[in-house]
Amino acid sequence: MRCSAPIYHFMFGPPYEAGCPVCSSIADTLDPNAVHLKARDVTLICSSRAPLDRLLAYRERMGWSFDWVSTVGSDFHRDLGFLNTEEELRPFLEGGIPPTVRQMAEASGTDVPGYVTEGPGLSSYALSDGTVYRTYVTSARGLEPAMAYYGLLDRTPMGRHEEGEETHWLRRHDEYGKT
Repeated sequence: MRCSAPIYHFMFGPPYEAGCPVCSSIADTLDPNAVHLKARDVTLICSSRAPLDRLLAYRERMGWSFDWVSTVGSDFHRDLGFLNTEEELRPFLEGGIPPTVRQMAEASGTDVPGYVTEGPGLSSYALSDGTVYRTYVTSARGLEPAMAYYGLLDRTPMGRHEEGEETHWLRRHDEYGKT
């Protein structure tokens, strides 16, 4: 293990047929940076709860090269707060589910409860004198620095131009232009 390791908690749970499209767009921006991070003794890792063979097949489809680990059968994501039970999410699930959540669940090949029990996040770890320390954690809007396209869109005349959209505009990079 290198001295530092940021771990992106990628939403690709056991019931998913494919990775979350938003997490996939984040991975598109993370992957090219892995070589630069390694030059600074930092290893980028993605973790998901799907079986490793499905993760590696998806990584190949998407053309990524970062290290990806499966935490299937462990409590890793739960312990870090990136996995919730349906019971914990019941108030959300019984409320009005936003159309974008339904869209992302469908695009991931799972139902809404299967989709929202997973959560995205970024944790960083440091190794010092044989002890591993978690030094940083964020999720949701805290992930935007890893979403370089938002910074670029924010500098255009129309900005993100997402107001009033019932569906999410992000797709996997190999799905743009498909109907």
